[in-house]
Amino acid sequence: MAVTDYYQTLGITKDATADDIKAAYRKLARKLHPDLNPNDKEAVKKFQEVNAANEILSDPDKRKKYDKYGKDWEHGEEIEKQRQRAANAGGRSGGFGGGRQTTSGNFDDDDDLSDVFASMFGGGGRKATTFKGQDYNAELTLSLKEAFNTHQKVITVNDKNIRITINAGVENGQTIKLKGYGAPGMNGGPAGD
Repeated sequence: MAVTDYYQTLGITKDATADDIKAAYRKLARKLHPDLNPNDKEAVKKFQEVNAANEILSDPDKRKKYDKYGKDWEHGEEIEKQRQRAANAGGRSGGFGGGRQTTSGNFDDDDDLSDVFASMFGGGGRKATTFKGQDYNAELTLSLKEAFNTHQKVITVNDKNIRITINAGVENGQTIKLKGYGAPGMNGGPAGD
């Protein structure tokens, strides 16, 4: 699912309060819920987008990161650390134009540049920063009988069949987290959920 402007998805502005977010989410969730729009794939897609927007904007920490980093909010702090390391590596010798003077009297910028590239891309014996893979969201529609009884269901994620247990009394909108079944991580990072 492509990342869109979560504020636009909920039809609110960036200065919206927590109550504004909750009200906008509830209104759209009622309108787009798959039970009310059977066989409407577009409504299901929009419903998932509304759920994703609400998940981010209703959580103060996630919202703060989203406001600061935008679509890269999940990896924003890591990207910021990489930029800082690159700036520090360049600043050690006075920047890219500084360099060290060798015994022959020439300036040697190669080592400083290689440090910068190594810190950004993981070479030169330094460990590259790892990123957790993207989380996936999906909606599962249950009958009243299924919600009343504990049972197992098989869902397919990334061409893998996963058997999940749904406990009796599951509520509408409740989230079940399946750790490690999301998108693969970057640079050896863990898979998303």
